[in-house]
Formats: sequence, C-alpha cells, structure tokens
Amino acid sequence: MLIKNCLPPKYQRRPKMFIVPSSVLLLLGVMPISVCFQCEKNVPHCVTSLIIDNSFTMIDKEKGPLYTENRKVLSVRHGQEVDINSVITADGWNMTRKLITANGTMPGPDIIVHQNQKITIVIFNHLLSEEVSIHWHGIEQFGTPAMDGVPFVTQCPILPGQSFNYTFTPHIGGSYFYHSHSGVQSDMGLFGAFVVLRERDPTPLERQKIVQLQEWNHLHDPETILKSLNHVDTTADPINYFTGSHSVLINGRGEYDNMAPLTVFRFDVSETYLLRVISAASSRFFLFSIPGIKLTVKETDGDEISPITVDKIIIYPGERYDIELNLQSVPEGLYNITVNLLVGRTLVVKREKNVGIAMVHVTNTINSSATVLNDSHTSEVVLNCPFLIYPNEPNFTCVPVSQLKSMNLENEIHVNKKSKRTASHFLNFSYRGTKQSAVNGRIFRNPSVAALIQPDEVDVSCPRCDAEIYCTCSYSVNLETGAEIILVMSNLGKEFLDTHPIHIHGHKFQILRMGLLSITSTGDVIPTNDLRCSESLTNEESLCYSVKWDNKTWNNLSNIPDINFQNGVRKDTIILPAGGYVVARIWATNPGVWLLHCHMTRHLFEGMAVMLNESFEHVVNLPSDIPTCKSFYNKKKYLPQNTETTTPSSQTITKSKQSVHNTFTTRSKTSMFGENEDSVVLGIIITLAVLACLLIISNLYTIHVLRSQGKASITGH
Repeated sequence: MLIKNCLPPKYQRRPKMFIVPSSVLLLLGVMPISVCFQCEKNVPHCVTSLIIDNSFTMIDKEKGPLYTENRKVLSVRHGQEVDINSVITADGWNMTRKLITANGTMPGPDIIVHQNQKITIVIFNHLLSEEVSIHWHGIEQFGTPAMDGVPFVTQCPILPGQSFNYTFTPHIGGSYFYHSHSGVQSDMGLFGAFVVLRERDPTPLERQKIVQLQEWNHLHDPETILKSLNHVDTTADPINYFTGSHSVLINGRGEYDNMAPLTVFRFDVSETYLLRVISAASSRFFLFSIPGIKLTVKETDGDEISPITVDKIIIYPGERYDIELNLQSVPEGLYNITVNLLVGRTLVVKREKNVGIAMVHVTNTINSSATVLNDSHTSEVVLNCPFLIYPNEPNFTCVPVSQLKSMNLENEIHVNKKSKRTASHFLNFSYRGTKQSAVNGRIFRNPSVAALIQPDEVDVSCPRCDAEIYCTCSYSVNLETGAEIILVMSNLGKEFLDTHPIHIHGHKFQILRMGLLSITSTGDVIPTNDLRCSESLTNEESLCYSVKWDNKTWNNLSNIPDINFQNGVRKDTIILPAGGYVVARIWATNPGVWLLHCHMTRHLFEGMAVMLNESFEHVVNLPSDIPTCKSFYNKKKYLPQNTETTTPSSQTITKSKQSVHNTFTTRSKTSMFGENEDSVVLGIIITLAVLACLLIISNLYTIHVLRSQGKASITGH
C-alpha cells in the first residue's frame, strides 16, 4: 500500500507513510489518518481508515471558544488568531455545535482512487452511544452487495467500539461521496468526497477541485430538529424547524451576517479547471453559479455526457456535477461561487440571506490586484429544472436533465447476463397523512435484521395495505434476474407537496423520459395527465396507492412519445417533479438487496423507501464472517397477556430455492411441538436426562460389583 501525500502545506511536515502490506496494517490496527487519501495508480489494493467520533464547531482544544472577525478566527480568551485549518468554523456563529465526523474534519477526508482499483476502508466507531454505517453514494458495488453500507438492509450497524472493513472495487469513474446511512449522522457532518479517476480524464488531478455543498443550522442539530417536532412551538421560531437553514457551507465554510472565513480557490487564467460539485445536503435544493464565468457541464453522477454550457445548475441532495471552467477568455479578478437556496415547490430563489459564498481568485500571479466581478447576463440557461417554464423567473431558460446525452454506453457492467425479458414497476412517491412519507402507500420501516445477510428472518409482506389504507412494513419489490426493468416513478396524490430527489443503490438509472412540472399563475401545481391513480378516484382526490398509464397503449413503451432508449443520461439520483414522473431503466444483473429512496433526510426517516430484491439467489461473495444481528422481543412469554402494546412487526427476506424469483415469506413462530408447548419440551428433556443419568449410575455399579467378585475368586483359588 502506498499513500500519496495530499494534505495542505501546513500538514506536510508529518512523517511520511511507508510501503507496508495492507494485511500487516490491518493486523496491527495501524491505519493512516489524514485530511486526504490518494491511492497510487499501480497499487492493486489500497487500505485506509476513518475514525468516527464527535467533533465541535468554533472551539480549539488549546485556545478554547472562538469568534470570527475580518475572515479570521480569534480566541475569545486571548484574542489571538487561530489557524482556520485547525478548527471547524462552519458559518462562524460563535456558539459551539456538536458534530459527528470522520477523522475530525467536516467534510471528512477526500478519498481518491483509480478506476478498477480495489480499496479497503476500515471504519472505527469511537462514538460512545451511537451505531454507524457508511454508504458509498453512487458506487454500484458490482459483486459486493454487503459493502453498500445500509444498516438492516446490507449489513448490521457498526456498534460503539466496533470496526468494519468495507472492501470493494469501483468500476466506473467519476465524482462520488461517502456518508453515514444511520439516522441523521450525515447531516451532522459525517460525509466526504470519494473520487474515482479515469485514465482518459482530460484535466490533471492538480487542477481538479472538489466543491461540497451543505445547508447549515447553527442553533439546532438535525436530530434535535427531527425529534422535537411534536414538542416545540414551531410558529415561534423564525427558522422553519424542519427544513430551516441559516446558511450554506462550501467545503465546510460559510457566513451568517459576519465576516467568517470562506473557502478560497486560486485559478490561473491560462489553464482549464474541473470542479467536482457534490451536494451533501439533507433537504435543501441549491442554485449553483459563478457569476461572470460560464459553466461547461461534462459529467453528472459518474456519467460522462455531451458537454453543455449553462449559467446556473440546480443541484438536489445526493447529486454531483463535474464542471469545466475554461478561463482563457475570463478577465482576471475575484469571482464568487454563489449557492442560493431554493424554497417551496416553485423553487423561489432566495437572494438576500442564506447564500453560500466561496472566493475564486482568477489571476496570472497570486499577488496581482483584482476586483469582484458580477454576471451581467439578462438571460440565463439553468440546468436541471423540474419545470416546463420557471415560475417568477422570466430570464431563466430551463434545461431538464432528460435532455442530457450520455457518452458512456460502453460502461455498462453486468454481474449476471442480460435476458430478453422486460418488466415494468410503477412506484408512486407521495404522502400518507401530513407527516408520513410513503411509496405506493407503504410507509417503509427497516427490517430488524440485515436483510441481505439473514434472508430467512425478514417479513416483507404488507398484508393490510389497500387502496386507501394506512400501512407500515418493510416494503420490497422483486426484480427478475437479468430482465430489463422499467421504473415509472411518479409523484401524485391529493397530498403531494414536494419535489423528491430519488436515489437508487446498486445501479444508475438511465433516464428515458420525464413528465415535468407545470405551475399555474397562482402557484398551484398542475398534475400530469399521462398517469392516473388505479382507483376510481381522481389524482387530486386519491392517495394513489397504485398508478398506471392513462393511455393503455403506453404499456408498450415504444408508443410513448419522445422516449429515449439510445443515449439517455445515467444518474443514481434523479429529481422527481411534484405532480410529474420519471421513466427510467435499469438491468437486473447486479444481485443484491438495494434501497431506492428519497434522499431528503426527513422523507427517508418517515418511510419514503422501498427495497429492490434483485436476483437474490445469485448473490455471491458475501463475507463468511460478516456479523449478523437480531431483534429480541417475546411478548407472549414475558409480558402480561392482557397488556396492550404496540409491537413492531418481525421483518425479513426469505430466499426461495425453488424459483428464480425471490419470494418473501413469513417465518413460523410456533415450536416444533405446536404453540405454547415450550413447557412440554422442557419436561421431556429433563425426564430423558434423569433416565440417562440413572442408567449410567446403574451400569457403573454393576461393573464395580463384577470386578469385586472377580477379585474374591482369584484370592480364594
């Protein structure tokens, strides 16, 4: 294992890493900890580690609490300046907020590997009271489904004091990121960039810049926000208590009515640069731009596309965009990376406060004078609009992502062979009641064991679900091995409220068609007429437990107008417009159990998710020693029979050995002697044990008597 030093200059005096076999490092428990990890190109297997622990904003271990002034950080006690690279400033608010971080930084260390290069990341959980799991967002995990990092789906969570080896091989280059998939830990700072380099990447690594975006509330941590919903008078809080943000952070830095330190990039006008823009947001939508500089989008979610030049990009939670900056025709000066928050279903642009800012210094010499330059465009092209026409922004020209053209047709990777079969699944992402997110009317709850590892212990049946009936279960959809799977994802029903960023694990969607959002002059959503709820009610009246095409001839996909089977863009996170839909394609050739869910933390927390049970009978390479987990709850034996309690349903996936289709069943709860026969079994066991003991004692006594008689006979003779 060889580790390249990619730390800032301040830290480059640390001892260099030695070339040591990764297996030796693992045995010794000695793993490199740094601000950045880059694996050398020709090393077949790299190893690094992340230590998960609590950190805190605006505090220094030696100098105590801090405050900001003129882009500097100063000690409250002594007024002395503190190096901004040694602390987490966030938006410079002079109150300390608890974080959960990897290796003590927010964002966590960048991890940079090469395409088709195996890597092991050892996660050490040093938290006192919380479990952890790490998802490698956008990495398909071909042949390594147990490394996907979803607790109670692909693994058991990593408990305090435990560690877990994530070992996998990224096969598709591009910009990705890692984040906790446990609770709201990602929103508390547990995320970082994960970059997979290609040999054909035109921009050298030294001119590639990672830009990670997140919203920030400096008063309340996300867990407090979620858990306090029913206990706090939210009308008294000027910040919306569920989605409120005081600021936007760029690479962990921002400002809030202060002169807090910002992230600074320095570019040479004679060069071309690549920005790898990653949204690690929990719920907020961003409008990204660099006023005065055009943005040439080369890639999204690891899919290289025909380049498109735009002025602004809407970026939703979980999305990534690789942007080329050609600066040769750009005047020298200071530019702002500007990230505006978008509010409501009409995505109103907030321009006054809450704006994320980073400084871009474009010059031939670092010391040259510069002035801040602004965009003077009257008409702006905006990529990734969910609208046909952007409401209240007459100067915006919308370009939906469905217009992007993929250049990566050769990058399809299949663990199993494709078949000639095609199957369609309609999935409606909507609400049940005011605070319950659901898919097809089913509110998702995690199984109580790891579904992939313990498939015979999960119940994914949803027996009480009906057209308009509330239902909570571990919802799952079976995918036929090798088949072409068409996913028609919609956002319909009388209680649809939001646009949803939908993320798929184990795959990239190929976007075939989008039904975009239409808005009336009063700001109301006009739902699509292409789909309708299967019940007798209209789309505006129904909860849309199930959906189908309004035009039956569209069941033959070739009859759908403007559908693109040839070069539709591939994304693992796609926006689902309110009142609209997306038609996407995957191939069921990557065996595993994959989560499909809204990437807004609140909606996932409430239950807007479904498990894709894909070719489970062909799952291979599960580690033989991977931990299992269990939920123990025996109401019948240990609780009073007349006590009314709310019991979580037992849940899991059952592996069918008679059919290629994975069938989910409920495991029998009765004993082999019938119900309530535990005492009978115990009595039989005790009786048999007593009889066996008596028989052994009798035999020993008989042997003793015979030996005594034999000795007496010999003496008498």
